[in-house]
Parts: sequence; structure tokens; C-alpha cells
Amino acid sequence: MSEKKEASNFSVKWEIGLYGLLCLSFYVFPFLTVYRSPVYLFRDSNSIFFGDRFDGLINSYFTVSIVLLFLLPVVASASNYFLEKKGYPFLASLQSLLIFISCFVILLYAVFSLTTQKDGYTMNLGVYLALLIYWLHINSDLKEIRKMVETRNSSTEEKHLEK
Repeated sequence: MSEKKEASNFSVKWEIGLYGLLCLSFYVFPFLTVYRSPVYLFRDSNSIFFGDRFDGLINSYFTVSIVLLFLLPVVASASNYFLEKKGYPFLASLQSLLIFISCFVILLYAVFSLTTQKDGYTMNLGVYLALLIYWLHINSDLKEIRKMVETRNSSTEEKHLEK
């Protein structure tokens, strides 16, 4: 019982740390590069949200995408916690997996919508770090789902062999 409690506490600490790193990747690290000069999401006077270069490009879709990229990981972690507490671990992992896949796709689509409209714009460290964090969550959820499916399949095979 205590081993499970320690593992879950480490998992919560790990998720809080990854979420903090995700927020830092959006706020601190450069989001795009324009001819070897970094462009930040919020930080600079020439940032994506506050700069003059992006006046016609930043629309409500991009703004909603960025808000979702901050909120969806919190929703995934909270619903994962509550679904596991209710006794639905498979549903919790599957739901978390789907939310993080959607975050991955939303981020790629939002960044590509910016980089294809302007020449010379490429992704930078902030985008890659955010994608890595989403990818870590996706792999973690996939491992949990695989374990659950293998456990279920091995127990049904044992019952089938006993008959």
C-alpha cells in the first residue's frame, strides 16, 4: 500500500514539474526564429502577441489554440486523477492519451499556420520543448494502456487454458 502511495506522489510531482516546464517553454524560450533572430510568444516587444510583424496573422484561432495548450494538460491530469479514483484506470489513461495527442496536433497546426504564412520563419526551442513534453505524456499513457491490456489478455488466456 505504501509503495503505491509513494509512486503516485512521485507521479503527481512529475506531472507538476512537466507542466511547469511546459509553461516555461511558452514564456521563456524562443518560439520561432526569423532569419536567425529569436521570436518569443509573449516576452519581447517584437513577440508574436505584442509585435507589429504578426498583426494580420494572430487571429482568434491562434489565441484559442494557445489557451487550450495551457488548459488541456490540467484537464487531462485532473480527469485522470478522478477517473482513477472512481475505479476506471483504463478509461483514465485512454482519455489522457487522447487529450495529449490533441495538444500535440493543435500545437503543430498553430505553429505551421504561422510559419507557412511568412517566409523565413522556423520553429525554435520553445515549440520543440512543448512537443517533447506532450510526447512524454503520450508515451507514458501508451505504456499504461499496454500494461493493462497485456494483464487482461494474460488473465483471460489463463482462464481459457484452465477450462
